[in-house]
Amino acid sequence: MALVHFEEVYIFWILNHVLALLKDICQNRLARKHTWPVDLSTKEEMHEKEYPLVTDLRDRQYLRLRSLQTFQGRQRTGNYLIEGIRHLARAVEESAPIEQLFVDPSIFSNRFGQKLVRKLRRAGTPGIRLAPTLYRDLTLAAEPQGVGAVLRQHWSSIDITPIRQEALWLAVESVDQPGNLGTIIRTAEAAGVEGIFLLGPSIDPWDPGCVRATMGSLFAQRLIQCTSRELVNWARSHHVSMIGSSPHGLLDYKTLRSRWPAVLLVGSERHRLSEVLMGASNFLTRIPMCGRADSINAAVATGVLLFELSVQLRMN
Repeated sequence: MALVHFEEVYIFWILNHVLALLKDICQNRLARKHTWPVDLSTKEEMHEKEYPLVTDLRDRQYLRLRSLQTFQGRQRTGNYLIEGIRHLARAVEESAPIEQLFVDPSIFSNRFGQKLVRKLRRAGTPGIRLAPTLYRDLTLAAEPQGVGAVLRQHWSSIDITPIRQEALWLAVESVDQPGNLGTIIRTAEAAGVEGIFLLGPSIDPWDPGCVRATMGSLFAQRLIQCTSRELVNWARSHHVSMIGSSPHGLLDYKTLRSRWPAVLLVGSERHRLSEVLMGASNFLTRIPMCGRADSINAAVATGVLLFELSVQLRMN
């Protein structure tokens, strides 16, 4: 009888132990369902997938993106395209007005880029996912990174006040290639230029080739669009020295000693400066050249002159 009683107690103890374990398991599962945090990366991936997928060439959103590859489309909408993680990151850093994102999930694998897009998505920036063939029609990159954006063009008024006494400005009258203009804009930022005057409606800093060549400097620059005559009036009314650049200039750029503030005037290799700007220049400078070359690349010449003037300004 004692043996039977012991077996009953032992079985009762085992059953209680099993029931306690089952209770713990149920409570843990309930906690996971209601109180445990969802894995952050999984949550963020779900958030990112909320952008609608576009696969049709005739889709309105895709056609709108394609239109921004043309000068007419950019003029009509006041928007432009950027592509790549570096450009997007710089746009966010400079608080550039981002209208829309577009991504190609099949190649968008950079962790930093994904985090940036998730941040913008949570902030309410609209966007779409594109099929690979559609995305590749929008990029100039040899190795696309899978992310781009639509931005609103930012122009400054020519009525800029006050004008700092120790300031260097740049005016571009004509450029043969978008890539040259982009390089000039990037160089201007490195040289500490206060702002860039783009003379005439045909100079387009929002061209995809120009935007790509700026490497993000476009977002930090003050851009003013005006005519050559308006620039001359602005410079004279604010007592800004005008420094023209020409292969036929009287002054070697190394011997130039400018008054400040100043604006450097540059043209293309083919068209050079107009008669209006040549006649209005307080100084006309040249870069001496060897051999039979009678001109050098406009972006290279602009860089040489800007950095020389930048050094003079710092020593002033």
